[in-house]
Amino acid sequence: MPSPFDIAVIGAGLVGCAAAWELARRGRRVVVLDQSEINRGASGRNAGSLHFQLEPRMSDSLLHEPERLARLIPVNLQAIEHWKQLSSELGCELDIRMHGGLLVAETETQRDFLLRKAELEVRGGLTVRVLEGAEVRRAAPYLSKHIRFASWCPDEGHANPLLVTEAYAAAARNQGVVIRLHQRVRSLEARSEGWRVCIETRRTGCNASGAPATTAVDAGVVLLAAGAWSREILQPLGVVIPLEPVALTMNVTEAAAPFIGHLIQHIARLLSIKQVTAGNVLIGGGWPAHLTAHPLGPDPEGGLYEASLIGNAAAALHTVPGVGSLNILRSWSGIACVARDHLPVLGSVPSLPGVFVAAGGSSFTLGPTYARLVSELICRGTTSLPIESYRPDRFDDFPPSQ
Repeated sequence: MPSPFDIAVIGAGLVGCAAAWELARRGRRVVVLDQSEINRGASGRNAGSLHFQLEPRMSDSLLHEPERLARLIPVNLQAIEHWKQLSSELGCELDIRMHGGLLVAETETQRDFLLRKAELEVRGGLTVRVLEGAEVRRAAPYLSKHIRFASWCPDEGHANPLLVTEAYAAAARNQGVVIRLHQRVRSLEARSEGWRVCIETRRTGCNASGAPATTAVDAGVVLLAAGAWSREILQPLGVVIPLEPVALTMNVTEAAAPFIGHLIQHIARLLSIKQVTAGNVLIGGGWPAHLTAHPLGPDPEGGLYEASLIGNAAAALHTVPGVGSLNILRSWSGIACVARDHLPVLGSVPSLPGVFVAAGGSSFTLGPTYARLVSELICRGTTSLPIESYRPDRFDDFPPSQ
């Protein structure tokens, strides 16, 4: 009996649900499998930043391999257009605000980095301008006196991560996509006409006791959109992709009258800060949290570090003094998935015909674009943007991290 599905998508986060919708719109029969709930992992636990400038974490690549890093700029440009159209495409309000972003700096050395970054970005087509002195004060009077320079991108902003993935999931279901939750992938098995996804159903609620049930789903194609868990699924098949899970700290304050008008990132202080529509201020930027080993893969709920909470708050206060009068309502940890070279992992796995991967850093900002590109690749064998630089097997000749 033929399989009822053409494609099995593993992961019901932003990339997985977006890809399912894109694939279904192209006439494919799609099933989405997730070991937990929709939007339960990285997609629903991030701060919702839309940051299209090259990030501070990429500084080493910018200095030593700028042309390699420049290959990400076309994806960022495409992502800007996707976010501008997304509420209309999905037919619902997603709290998308693209009111501009500033990557701020304090020293002459940091200014030189901003100029080098902006030169690369402008050459690639991204709208960026470096502000200095009084220009910074006029653009963002709420910044502290320590901030002397900033690179400005008018398209940056934020969206609500609690709304976006759910909207994609609803749109996918309307296209006939089947979403099966609490389905842990145990293994992938090659078959003559595709792949068998062996899964373990985790019982919930009053029937949660007893051994989990096992079953399988057959599909011609498998798309791994499981973020940090993608590596765990591929390893038994002899494919090692250096996608590293990273647990991060985030904070949210009580609501206040509007006073922060942009997405603010600091070039050297691990800070991302913005004020959302409801008035709350979201503070993140890469401070570590505790990542716990778990039978189902990396678990970001292991706990928060006091030093990260204090350091993150101090960086926010140093950069935007106005946050000092606000109470922090909640702190939590999320999980990111970062490749060694900071580029996406996007494309087919050559040694596993019919298996594709869509993962990597900035998966909220770039998630809709990852989903569209990998769906184009699956359905027609080509993509609207070059993605050769992102292929999953590129790490064979990439030097290991020191």
